[in-house]
Amino acid sequence: MSPKSQREALCDALDAVHPTSPTLCDGWTAHHLAAHVWLRESDAFRFATALVTRSRDRVELRMAEVMTQRPYADLVAAIRRGPEGLSPFRLPGVEAIANTLEFFVHCEDVRRGTGNNTPRPTDLALEALCWKRVPAMARIFLRGCPVAVWIEREVPPGEPVRIGTGPDIVTLVGAPSELLLHLFGRRAAANVEVIGEPAAISVLEHRRLGV
Repeated sequence: MSPKSQREALCDALDAVHPTSPTLCDGWTAHHLAAHVWLRESDAFRFATALVTRSRDRVELRMAEVMTQRPYADLVAAIRRGPEGLSPFRLPGVEAIANTLEFFVHCEDVRRGTGNNTPRPTDLALEALCWKRVPAMARIFLRGCPVAVWIEREVPPGEPVRIGTGPDIVTLVGAPSELLLHLFGRRAAANVEVIGEPAAISVLEHRRLGV
């Protein structure tokens, strides 16, 4: 498991589909997603400023500009080469912290966007990293949820994480990588078993997850 291997997997997935292919990112094609990834790395300061100020329109406008200026194949090739210019992603150690799971999720956005929800083979290192992030993500995304949520990993087996309190409990069971996708809002495509009373499950399913 390494950020480089996840970058290669993402770029391979992008190269394997048409620019107009759907992704798991609502309303985004593969071309949109490639523009997003390139901007996040190679126009990082302007991209981050737009996110901090919640200027979604500015982000969408900049993405549209990039999609017009950069042919899809060139954009994917640029992502494969790595961040350009004065990017913080070129600093030592930033790649591993910021990109490993980001690229894993976006690779699945591309792969599973066409309906192929078969998981990629993963290694224990990636699953361990996913499980390390899952509790913190769950506490953020499930804050204030009126049902308690138990999150249980399949590989390797371990103690479940409980988020929230209350008499109604929903249990999410899956590989850490699949649980991560579920919490990032890719519920329909994630291979996660949801266990609980129908009413409690319905409450959780109507809660917006991800960012």
